[in-house]
Amino acid sequence: MALRPSIALRTTVQEGTPFSKAMSNCVLKIYTGSQPATPETAPSGTLLDTFSNASGALTREVRSVGSVDLTGGGAGSVDTITVNGIEVMGSSTPFNTSLAQTAADVVLKININPFNHLFDATVTATDVITLTARQGLGALPNGWVVASTVTTITKTDNNMAGGVSAVNGLLWGDAVSFVISKKSNQTWSGVASQTGTAGWFRFEAAVNDAGGTDSSNVILRLDGAIATSGAELNMATSITSGLTYTIDTFAITFPSA
Repeated sequence: MALRPSIALRTTVQEGTPFSKAMSNCVLKIYTGSQPATPETAPSGTLLDTFSNASGALTREVRSVGSVDLTGGGAGSVDTITVNGIEVMGSSTPFNTSLAQTAADVVLKININPFNHLFDATVTATDVITLTARQGLGALPNGWVVASTVTTITKTDNNMAGGVSAVNGLLWGDAVSFVISKKSNQTWSGVASQTGTAGWFRFEAAVNDAGGTDSSNVILRLDGAIATSGAELNMATSITSGLTYTIDTFAITFPSA
């Protein structure tokens, strides 16, 4: 088979987030059967084992969220939006047709602002500008003040909250000659929950992955085949429930052409 990054993972790397950061605190799951055609596909086969740092209990990351709710007005502008004192919009956004359209304009401006490296913006509830901290920040942004200034428009600001930091996820070392490997001081291991023959694996990013079909291309995943040799992950394929399995080496090579 082949090592297959999801569309979301490829997009994230292309937009400037290093692989080691995008997949920091990830989780490795091993399944029976054959690797799916794409990482956007829901897992097939039986989940045999989930790998964490030294088989430790996993806490998946939850991204912190804040918002600016445009509550009224038919003219004017959204002048500034800061989070923890950092301006994320970049410049004033004039009222455009409706509060919903104005919110959409603000979201677009935040997402294309080259100085915004910490937040993703979306429109929810028609005219609410929702700010979601980028993956990896975990609980750090909780309590950061969201403050907006407006002309004529009325609004309600809601501070960042709800973030949870990942615990016992898998980490990556530094890239050497276009090869990135597991972090050397981590033990990648897991206690098997089922008995079976390992056929393929999936790395999931730190944020919880419900495991369904990713029709929106927003979930960071990396799939590959398992065999005793010649596969993306080489290991003993016979897995017995209750036993602990360890992956001593794992590396990804990024091709030069």
